[in-house]
Amino acid sequence: TGTFTFSGPRSKVWEILQDPVVLAKALPGTKTLTRVGEDRYEGVMKVSVGPVNAAEFAVNVELRDKVPPEKFTMHIDGKGGVGFTNGSATIELTETVEQAGTVTVMHYTSNVQVGGRIAAVGQRLLESVGKMMTKQALEALNKELQQRLSS
Repeated sequence: TGTFTFSGPRSKVWEILQDPVVLAKALPGTKTLTRVGEDRYEGVMKVSVGPVNAAEFAVNVELRDKVPPEKFTMHIDGKGGVGFTNGSATIELTETVEQAGTVTVMHYTSNVQVGGRIAAVGQRLLESVGKMMTKQALEALNKELQQRLSS
């Protein structure tokens, strides 16, 4: 659970969150992410957690319960040689006009289950890595947003 503030309007934040090319660049470890249907994507991610090094996962991502540009739920299912992961994240976007300009605050809540050898590294380490990956991804998305707004 957390929040992140994007420096830009909600409609533009929504756009980048729906773009698989942007998401593939922003999500740490993502090798590929391809649209395979309406709000459905498949890809490959490479993740390192503690002693489990560069584990590849085939991932399926589905966006559900969309209310543009306010909220959606992302469902993720991943399988690899070292285990599996599945879960969901609920994302809500609110726009605020401040003196410095328009900002969009993302409120997110996720629930992820991990199993197999990768789960053996421990919940604390998995949570720590998950938080770090989330922060990196959101900062990369904000950077992409700034590039789009300036062009």
